[in-house]
Amino acid sequence: MLLKIENLTKRFEGLVAVNEVTFQVNEGDIFAIIGPNGAGKTTLFNLISGMLRPTSGQIYLQDEDITGLKPYKIAQKGIARTFQTTALFDQLRVADNLAIGYKLRTTSGFWSTIFRTRRWKEDKEKCTAKVMETLSFIGLAEKAFNFVSTLSQEEQKRLAIGVALVSDPKIILLDEPTGGLIQEDTDGITNLIKKIKAAGITVCIIEHKMRMIMDLADRIVVLNYGEKIAEGTPEEVSKDEAVIKAYLGGEYIA
Repeated sequence: MLLKIENLTKRFEGLVAVNEVTFQVNEGDIFAIIGPNGAGKTTLFNLISGMLRPTSGQIYLQDEDITGLKPYKIAQKGIARTFQTTALFDQLRVADNLAIGYKLRTTSGFWSTIFRTRRWKEDKEKCTAKVMETLSFIGLAEKAFNFVSTLSQEEQKRLAIGVALVSDPKIILLDEPTGGLIQEDTDGITNLIKKIKAAGITVCIIEHKMRMIMDLADRIVVLNYGEKIAEGTPEEVSKDEAVIKAYLGGEYIA
């Protein structure tokens, strides 16, 4: 077990966005969270990544309670994420965006940078090496010095994943990584996700493309109105009556 969620709840005044949700993500798995719009999926990611504080419940990373920690603290412990809307610096180059993502792993501070100390030089060398390694991994090595604004939508999706990967996370949270992409581009991102798993990084993914998820995920949790209504393998979930009624629909199962 890498990530454990216990009775996690988030209330916004009278609205219960996430209600007593419990599950665990095993190391090395691709774990999917699905459900209709408004089911609480992104809110759940916001709780796990520290962008929101839970009303109640606990979040554990390798048995360490990380509930309520600041986002940068959670990121330092090994949880990285992407967003539905690609969050990139589009007036900077591709490599610059990755370098910013790597800053989390550097140790040199303001004065080290000003005086260009040995620590600063070591951090710079490590950063350069990691950025180039990540560019190669995500398939953007040839566009390292292109401005983000010149990339295609699919390439920007790859870069957003790269920004999360460059910090060497234990688990990456992908929020609709193929949203808005055509099938050919979706297949490319799917293959990248498989590559991430093969590299030993655990993946937790929110996605609406059901055929993609059924082929990709090791386990699936289904949310509806903030509550977990099913959990299991893709085959088990696809046959669950509550899931069929709430989300997948009879046509898909047929």
